[in-house]
Amino acid sequence: MSPTIIIGAGGHGKVVLDAALAAQQPVSYLVDDAPASSELLGLRVVPASDADWQAARLFEFLVAVGDNRIRAMLFQQLLRKGGTPTTIIHPSAIVSKHARIGRGTVLCAGVVVNAGAVIGENCILNTACSIEHDCNIDDHVHICPGVHLAGNVTIGEGAMVGIGTSVIPGRKVGCWSKLGAGSVVVRDIPDQVTAFGVPARVMRKLATTETPRLK
Repeated sequence: MSPTIIIGAGGHGKVVLDAALAAQQPVSYLVDDAPASSELLGLRVVPASDADWQAARLFEFLVAVGDNRIRAMLFQQLLRKGGTPTTIIHPSAIVSKHARIGRGTVLCAGVVVNAGAVIGENCILNTACSIEHDCNIDDHVHICPGVHLAGNVTIGEGAMVGIGTSVIPGRKVGCWSKLGAGSVVVRDIPDQVTAFGVPARVMRKLATTETPRLK
C-alpha cells in the first residue's frame, strides 16, 4: 500500500491533518521545507531533505499550503516525482452525490457543496464555506473560510476568494485573481487582479511574475 503524505506542516497543514484524522484517513507522515517541530498532532514531520522522502517514488499526497502559487507548483512537482493526489474530506462536510471533487482537494469542517458543482484539482475549500449548485471551481483555487458562492458561479484557475466573501449567482472570478476579505461580488472579476469591497472593485492588476505558468 502506498504511503499517504501531507506536504506542509504549518497552520494549514494542521487543519488538513486534523480533517484526515477525523475522517479516519491514514496519513504516513508530513513533509515540510523548514519544520518547526518533529511532529504535528502526534504524527511525524520530516524535512524535505529527508533521505526516505527524497527516495520516495510511489505515494499519495495532498499539498497543505495556503498560497495558491506555491501549492500549484508543488502539486506539479509531486506529480512528476511519481505521486498520486489524494482527497481529504472532513466528516462534517456535506457533499452532494451529484457534485464532483477533483484530486488533491481538501474539504475542511462545515463545508457544503451542492448538486452539480464541479471542484477542480488541488483546491482548498476552507472551513464553513458553501458552494451552491452548478458552480465551477477550477484547479488550484482557495475558497477561504466563510465564503458563500451562489449558484452557477465560476472561479478561475488559481483564484483566491477571501474570507467571508459572497458572490451572487452567475458571476465569474478570473484566473489567479485575489478577492479581499468580506467582499461582495456583483459583477465579473477579470483575470490576474486584486479586487475587494462592497461591491467588489478592481484595485490593481497583478504582475505576471505573481502568477505561475502551468499550462
